[in-house]
Amino acid sequence: MKKILLIGCGHMGNALLSSWKEAKRYQLYVVDPIKYNHIKIKYKSNFIKTFNSVLSLPNNTDYDFVVLAIRPIDLDNALNSLLKIKLKNNISLISVIAGKKLEVFQKKLKNINNFFRVMPNMPASIGQSMNCVVHNKKINKIKINEVKQLFSYSGKTIFFKNENQIDMATAISGSGPGFVFNLIDAMENAATKLGFNKDEAKILVSQTFRGSINLLINQNMSARDLVKMVATKGGTTEAGLKVMNDSKVHTTFIKLVKASYKKAKNQGKLNAKEQN
Repeated sequence: MKKILLIGCGHMGNALLSSWKEAKRYQLYVVDPIKYNHIKIKYKSNFIKTFNSVLSLPNNTDYDFVVLAIRPIDLDNALNSLLKIKLKNNISLISVIAGKKLEVFQKKLKNINNFFRVMPNMPASIGQSMNCVVHNKKINKIKINEVKQLFSYSGKTIFFKNENQIDMATAISGSGPGFVFNLIDAMENAATKLGFNKDEAKILVSQTFRGSINLLINQNMSARDLVKMVATKGGTTEAGLKVMNDSKVHTTFIKLVKASYKKAKNQGKLNAKEQN
């Protein structure tokens, strides 16, 4: 059974912990100075051991993965603590910290060979995350497959060759759930304006989104093709789509994605300056 050292158990750390617990393939060592007792009570699992600091971990444990799921402001302390414990050099260090590039970890933890940067998203909490991964060059395929399997329990995983693609993905899959929720909220609001109550509106809209997404996934067709299929000439959908197109919805989405991407890039540059 492979061993995971998870440092930090906030929203994302907790989501990942839940997925790995359910897999029942890993022994988990969780470090969180504030929540370690809460985690112990919540999970009550032989697969999970909790600690209030890195320095309180057992001395003789060979971890296969170290996963950093902490706030950027806490990173220096965490890395300094890791330097004080014995880690095998073929361990995989995985960061899910926003905006922190691989070089930050490579410079600090020079005895480790395998570094991964992963950007999950909010649906990780229900096992439906979009996990975007990049790693340093000198990694063998076995390590890559191990990380791929590790994150398969929380959703789908895509590997990028260029670390800049993480910033690009932030604007799509990272910020995307917020865009989708905003669309759903707008559609629910429109439904109530027609006369549906809030509960009815939520059921109508959520199932419409769920069914549409599942149809897109299961059909060998593009979203544009499905739009054409549902929008029969002279029909109700065509009338609504005309309003959407007149409102330049596609242009709006390009603008909002570019705004998110610009913010992600700037955060990365700011973090790099702070680290230097």
